[in-house]
Amino acid sequence: MKKTLWLVAVLSLNTLIAGAQGKPGATEWQVIPVAAQMEITDNQGITKIINPSCAFDTVVNSDNGAPLDNAFHFYFKQGKSKNLLVYFNGGGACWNDATCVASLALAGVPDARPAYNPSILAENSPIGAGGIFNDSEKDNPFRDWSKVFIPYCTGDIHIGSIDTVYTDADGTITGYPGAPVTVKHRGFDNFMAVREWLINHVEGKKQNKLKKLLVTGSSAGGYGATLNFPYLQSAFPEADSALFADASEAIVTQGFIDSVLDYDKVWNVEASLPLLFSEALTTYSALDFNSDIFTKLSEAYPQSRFAQYTTQFDWVQVQFLKIMDQNDLGNSNPVSWGITESDYVYFAEWNARMEATLALLSETTTNYQYYIGSGNIHTILTDDFATPDVPHPFYQEQSAANVKFTKWLDRFVKSGKFKAHSVKYSD
Repeated sequence: MKKTLWLVAVLSLNTLIAGAQGKPGATEWQVIPVAAQMEITDNQGITKIINPSCAFDTVVNSDNGAPLDNAFHFYFKQGKSKNLLVYFNGGGACWNDATCVASLALAGVPDARPAYNPSILAENSPIGAGGIFNDSEKDNPFRDWSKVFIPYCTGDIHIGSIDTVYTDADGTITGYPGAPVTVKHRGFDNFMAVREWLINHVEGKKQNKLKKLLVTGSSAGGYGATLNFPYLQSAFPEADSALFADASEAIVTQGFIDSVLDYDKVWNVEASLPLLFSEALTTYSALDFNSDIFTKLSEAYPQSRFAQYTTQFDWVQVQFLKIMDQNDLGNSNPVSWGITESDYVYFAEWNARMEATLALLSETTTNYQYYIGSGNIHTILTDDFATPDVPHPFYQEQSAANVKFTKWLDRFVKSGKFKAHSVKYSD
């Protein structure tokens, strides 16, 4: 290839950690390396080989053009309690030539971003992320919990298990029109490596058994948390488990569903999804995908509890609805996928479908609730999408029925007996 594939300006891991020195709790995070090939035991007790990886083995240092190691690793922080929080990070998604290859050309373009983040060195650390990871904040309900941060660098919402070859149609990335580009969709392999480590290091002596388990994630990570929940619940079956999906309401198109949630597709989900979800491949409908997934979870795990959060017009989720729709229509030009003032139809459709699916789940399940805030901010668990007006959304959000989000989440996770408390912004 003429040019090495890449996304945004990146920092080496050592620089990232060194820059965090002096921040409260920063040095307590452990960076856990992961082998490029591992033997693990899956959910059915079957031994299998996995190949943890990011989309590309190296990324380019934008300062000097030198290649940087892009090997997968994750983060762990030991808490004082017998509770564990497992967080799946976000960072877009890709599923065809346009999203997986052409969109990378948007890196560095003002007000534009590639469809996904293939770099583990950029925007993939809990250090300085704020929100739920700020353990020096007294209002953090999870400050004494052990925490796992799973980076996301594979474009497959943490459920891929295959290397897929795409085409650089016009040569924008490689310099050669029609050149093949291999993207390692190994998000599921990465997660299973983390799961294996947790089983060996968190569970142990009887007195160390977990009391509570919170599986969570933001944006693409919210889908990873949702679709991989059965694997974590089975790993720690005695823990009181909960799932909280942040800014991942699954308002998608049928074209997207058909591209990834079927047999022999680009993410190889038949090899990764829990049986609860894989047995329904070929039958998923975009209009009821979110309600279908959470209904399956609610019925399969009646003793667990489930919740979702979003804002009224989450602009990133709306943008991905547009990206999916434009790709379904054959528009492979990523420059034209951005949200503009004329996209009110996408905002209206996304909001209507989002509110309908969350309301349906609240009415038809006994262990689910939602929080819909006002505005258009994307994600709440960290400060990644904070604004000058709302610099710390995790602690400042209370726009839904004047209910403070941190107290709502604390009650959802920790209350002895679940009682649904769904709230939304005022119309």
